[in-house]
Amino acid sequence: MTDRASSRDTILVIQHQDDAGPGNLGEWLTANSLSWELVDASTDGLGVPQRFRALVVLGSREAAYDESVPWLSAEKEFVRETMALGTPVFGICFGAQLLAGLLGGTVQQAATIERGWIPIAPCVDASPDDPADDWADLVDATWFEWHGDEITAPGTATVIARGSCVQAFRQDGHLGVQFHPEVTETQLVQWMDSDRRLRLLVEAGGERAELLADTAKQLPDAIAAAHRLYARFFGVG
Repeated sequence: MTDRASSRDTILVIQHQDDAGPGNLGEWLTANSLSWELVDASTDGLGVPQRFRALVVLGSREAAYDESVPWLSAEKEFVRETMALGTPVFGICFGAQLLAGLLGGTVQQAATIERGWIPIAPCVDASPDDPADDWADLVDATWFEWHGDEITAPGTATVIARGSCVQAFRQDGHLGVQFHPEVTETQLVQWMDSDRRLRLLVEAGGERAELLADTAKQLPDAIAAAHRLYARFFGVG
């Protein structure tokens, strides 16, 4: 972790609950000698907005449009002001939904709830001066999904991948992904030991044993794909 005094060299990672931390993203940042700091928006103050090397906003059980969430308004303002200072944002699941809303898109309950390992099909909705082909290749994989809300991308964004909903978009150096590139086996086993999450999985038509079997099969390739995505976003290699 690092001192906020050197924030321009720091990647600030915002989590919202103990079981939805940075996972393999944190491991990758450390392995690549990138300074990063973790803060929990639901329990800690976010401090004064600053220019960071990057800001990562992780997932949450809460909805990005639920203004009754006690910490949501403050987090939105912090992210908005941090973006205005020139910090690129990488939003994951809830983080992508929050980012979309700040950029002029919308978030609503999903027509299709997705929980488990799902192939993501890339697409190119790019203008000639903003090609998405290379980013589309980076998201062309089977990723872990766990969401009941979906994004309508900002009209000025480049949508990189679609499935039953928008799965990835870019705008002005920011990146939002609806899937979870950061998950680890330890996290998913922990999730499947949670009565709440197991109930949500069953309600979506899934089974614990099947999800964990799919995890053993899909996770190695997914982590390799996640590392390629991180390298591109954070400008490593």
